[in-house]
Amino acid sequence: MKPDQKNLLVRIASALVALPVVGVLVFWREPLGIAALCLVVAVQALREFTAMTMAGRPGAERTGVVLVGAGLYLALYFRPELGALWFLAATLAVAMLILVRAVDLPAAGARLYAAEFGVFYIGGLLAALPLLHRNFGSAWVALAIAVTFANDTGAYFVGRAFGRHKMAPTLSPGKTVEGGVGGLAAGLTVTFVAGWVFMPALSIGDRVAIGLVSGVLGPAGDLVESLIKRAAGVKDSGRSIPGHGGILDRIDALLFVGAYVYLHVSLFR
Repeated sequence: MKPDQKNLLVRIASALVALPVVGVLVFWREPLGIAALCLVVAVQALREFTAMTMAGRPGAERTGVVLVGAGLYLALYFRPELGALWFLAATLAVAMLILVRAVDLPAAGARLYAAEFGVFYIGGLLAALPLLHRNFGSAWVALAIAVTFANDTGAYFVGRAFGRHKMAPTLSPGKTVEGGVGGLAAGLTVTFVAGWVFMPALSIGDRVAIGLVSGVLGPAGDLVESLIKRAAGVKDSGRSIPGHGGILDRIDALLFVGAYVYLHVSLFR
């Protein structure tokens, strides 16, 4: 068996184990279920992020960034109306963490930028999914996850079959324009099927907007994480999911798509 085929089988096996658990929590009426899952995911993703961007730094410093990011997530979930206050508090907390050990000024500046970004990127964006679940229902969370999955899967298979033109060769050599179009088509298909099958209130405009915007934001989220990994000189953010790499490798696109779907529902419905 070729290495690519073996890796694909491992990826499928991991998905078959994880998806039922995620599905139960998504469709469970108790909103704290998905909130707890996302908290665990946020902590692990932040650990992977700090391991990449703050390698060699004391564990206490990296742990502090993880705790601030998790704290931002929880604050946004429980009191989202105070979002500006929570972002301000998180900014100050991270700044103080870095200032305590700012003895190597050029490197300290880079750490400050990375730590602030990581807290907002993971702790801030991931809060959108449990808020979407609590405020608008499980179907919207399922739609965000399904669109992200469809986009990624469509891009993978179409890119492997027909990919010729590299999308961002420096960041992600495997991504192609053809794969991007295939992923976009797959995402649109999911939004229209969702509207016909279990979300009849989803208008044509909603289906097109969510499908198209997610088809752009999903790959953008993937490329953002690729940029972080390339800068850190690593292939995967971690090894927590066999065949998939780390947690951050699996949620990079969903962070962007989930945040957009939450904004879309909040502003336009």
